[in-house]
Amino acid sequence: MKRILLCLQLLWLCGCGAAGGVDVIVTNPSSYARTLESVEIEWAKLGERGITADRVIVEDEQRNQIPSQVIFDKNGVAQRLLFQASVEASAKSRYKIKEGIADSYEPKVYGRYVPERLDDYAWENNLTAYRIYGPRLSDPKTQGVDVWVKNTEKLIINEWFARNDYHHNYGEGMDCYKVGNTLGGGALAIVQESQLLLSGNYLQQECVANGPLRTEAEFIYAPVAVDGRNVAIKRRIWLDANSRFSFQEYELTGFEGEIEVAAGVVMHDVKDITQQGNWLALTEPASDSSDAERDGDILLGVILQGAEKQSRFQTLSSPNQQPQHALLLRKAKAGEKILMLNGSAWSHAGVAGGAEWAEQVKQAADKLNNPLQVKIK
Repeated sequence: MKRILLCLQLLWLCGCGAAGGVDVIVTNPSSYARTLESVEIEWAKLGERGITADRVIVEDEQRNQIPSQVIFDKNGVAQRLLFQASVEASAKSRYKIKEGIADSYEPKVYGRYVPERLDDYAWENNLTAYRIYGPRLSDPKTQGVDVWVKNTEKLIINEWFARNDYHHNYGEGMDCYKVGNTLGGGALAIVQESQLLLSGNYLQQECVANGPLRTEAEFIYAPVAVDGRNVAIKRRIWLDANSRFSFQEYELTGFEGEIEVAAGVVMHDVKDITQQGNWLALTEPASDSSDAERDGDILLGVILQGAEKQSRFQTLSSPNQQPQHALLLRKAKAGEKILMLNGSAWSHAGVAGGAEWAEQVKQAADKLNNPLQVKIK
């Protein structure tokens, strides 16, 4: 009898450890389906079950392996496991995390430092592409985001930079967006006396993750003088596969109390603009193009987390008579993690117009406010 009990205990322990895997239940609180949306699990919860970062896989309900990615810190220590879930409206999906050799998946994201183009940093996924500017570029001087439009799901950054002619459309898209000394296609800045204080180009960059599901990088900017105080700025950007929205997390330090910040986009020849709560969406013709009608419309969106009760929709000019911006404003404390999203689409790549795009931005804001619920067993 003791042997039988011992065997049963061993079987139970195996079922709770690495051999049996970890069951994950993902619940969708929304009234619409959530498709290929990233979920994250703290690695500590998996490590205590005996799962190791070099031998981990994720399976769906049909026991098919799906792409996953371990997110590490700068010291190479596993922090989170990332995979993408699909859940019907007000329903649940089940997944299993277990020990195994991960299949090789073609990355859907990519980002890198581009020293051959004056220290640009560019990132993309299967839907969108972006870049920001580095220390060797003399003009513009801004944290603003440049938007590259594309109508292909393949990753194009390396090919376009190698060609050195990305302002021309060879059939897959182009850079036809003008940033200038502005926030471009979506960034955050300090506001002082109804003026945006641009922080200039980044000083330091570090890529911390690169696929297959997420690309992520961190940036440090020169301090910004605000009322005699030098406010330090750190910025973290990440983009996941199958999403039109980059996440940007800012941390401001070097001041007491609160400071006003604004997240938004520059306004060119705006055709349509919509704002509700903590999000805004706008449509405008290609702003850096010799033939805007040929090159179509660029659609932009910004979401500012936690701004529902604090945000104000406002247009402000940056210094030196730069173009106006559409902005969401709020207060922030020193050391607070300020999260915003910037998104983009192209009228030549599956988004018909401003109304459709506004619905996509609205839904992205709702997803941010009501994330998928993840439970492990």
